Amino acid sequence: MHLRTRTAVTLSVAASLVGLAGLTPPAAAAASSKDTYCSVVVERVKPGDKVSRMKSRTCSDDRATAATAATRNSSAATKLMTWYQHAGYDGAITDVYGDDGPCDASGYVLDAGMSRYMISSFETYNSCDGQQAVLNDGQTTFYYYGYATPYVGDRANDNIGYFKVWDAL
Repeated sequence: MHLRTRTAVTLSVAASLVGLAGLTPPAAAAASSKDTYCSVVVERVKPGDKVSRMKSRTCSDDRATAATAATRNSSAATKLMTWYQHAGYDGAITDVYGDDGPCDASGYVLDAGMSRYMISSFETYNSCDGQQAVLNDGQTTFYYYGYATPYVGDRANDNIGYFKVWDAL
């Protein structure tokens, strides 16, 4: 191969790679996204209702601000559950508070609402050691027990429509 031909081929390949590099998003844009923290306060399920009514929802870039708003909206708010966007308790967070105290045998039914396509892990508190997750199809159900689930499983990941939480002991 002559020097002139090799130079032309090398320049051609380099130009192609530069063009492809322009198609990838800059790394700084992905790293600059900030997690959102939401706090939701719900009531126990009332007769005739299928899910607990939401009394308030507050979101912020700061978790403490969102939590303060939840307790300000209800002096009796008891933390029931935290939903995490990613497995391993990472990403955006939604803290769910019960306006009627901790879980008991009847518990709460929590509509995942705006978080329904972004729950990958969760933690529960205040006697909510039984959890029933119903997927967005309204039929498929998964049961979890204990207080921490680092990953909901492939089928339930980003696909939970609502949770029932109760005191299973």
